Amino acid sequence: MTKEILVIDDNSDIRLLISEILRDKGFIVREAANFDQALNEINKKLPDVSIIDVKLDKGDNDGIELLEHIKKIDDDVPVIMISGHANVQMAVDSLKLGAFEFIQKPFSPERLLNFLNRAVENVELKKEKRALENKLFHSYDIIGKSQSIEKIKNLIIKLGNTESRIFISGPAGSGKELVARQIHKNSSRAKKPFVVVNGALLDPQK
Repeated sequence: MTKEILVIDDNSDIRLLISEILRDKGFIVREAANFDQALNEINKKLPDVSIIDVKLDKGDNDGIELLEHIKKIDDDVPVIMISGHANVQMAVDSLKLGAFEFIQKPFSPERLLNFLNRAVENVELKKEKRALENKLFHSYDIIGKSQSIEKIKNLIIKLGNTESRIFISGPAGSGKELVARQIHKNSSRAKKPFVVVNGALLDPQK
């Protein structure tokens, strides 16, 4: 499937040059020339990868604002930051906020394409990982239609909507982890990792 790249740069020459390079390689390209256009494009539809200039028309770090905005919507979308006025702190700040890579202008087409291809691969790997996890996760279903089982299912739905801590107790093999997985599946954190910790391996002194 052809990937869609959003190129955001207020320098028309650079924006068009990057777009031509990407289109020549078969990518679908959308463009934005300023902060407001970029915000509109992002809100309309998230791209597979975004290339953002740090400094646009709005201020010195408005590209960073767009990076943060994208990450709030979907943290998995890779963002490559570019700048002609880069310094080490700017690069560090961008990477801390979730940028996939930071490139200083001028850069070669090969360098840009290398990072872009790595970003696309990163997206695909995350999608494959999520698909496998979902397949595994959804294989844990509570079976049965008895009154007791239905009561448990209804309780799980109620607990999934709460932000409170939940303590599940019972003898070994009674299905504590299964219930915990179902609560997680029905919660607002369903897209977050479900982590299993073996209590028997924990050091009580730590």
